[in-house]
Amino acid sequence: MTEGIAVAWNPSLAGAKVEDTFVILKDGKLENLTFDSNFPNVEVEGRLRPVPLYN
Repeated sequence: MTEGIAVAWNPSLAGAKVEDTFVILKDGKLENLTFDSNFPNVEVEGRLRPVPLYN
């Protein structure tokens, strides 16, 4: 991985989609640029993820 490069991850399935943008840090870890701590979230496998909203 190259430090400072931004990468997008956007899994989807029928009726649902999420997209995150990360930047690769010097130590190889990822910093999530699109995470909003004000939005409801839950920890999944050590990473905070948004909680889906339903109408």
